[in-house]
Amino acid sequence: MVYVAVEGRDSLVSDNYYKDGMAINQTLEQDQLANRLGLRPVVTIDQNGMVQVKTHSAKMKSQAFLTLKLLHPTIADEDVIVKLLPTESSFVGTVPTGLEGRRYLDLYSYDNRWRIREEVVLPLNRYTLNRP
Repeated sequence: MVYVAVEGRDSLVSDNYYKDGMAINQTLEQDQLANRLGLRPVVTIDQNGMVQVKTHSAKMKSQAFLTLKLLHPTIADEDVIVKLLPTESSFVGTVPTGLEGRRYLDLYSYDNRWRIREEVVLPLNRYTLNRP
């Protein structure tokens, strides 16, 4: 029973509520900045794991890269984090193939100043984030 309690620890339970509360305030500021910038990125993830993100905002300064997080709602070991590198017209990267089901998609600027988070169902075929 002790082994199950130690090894089967629930990753959804937090021990530091103050720190979590401060993080919520930071993410609210990140979300608000994304709204002020008018970010409406279009995300595509194909069957081969190729990710393409097209951003259309005149207010957004150039980005060295974007960070994409595909977070499983309950199983932290299934979370995927990838850096998307810029091309002429978009940001690209790869994720493991066969990702399916419900995920939280977080898209961050390279300096973590803004964030867009939405719940999506994978696979994605041309999905617009931060829709009004």
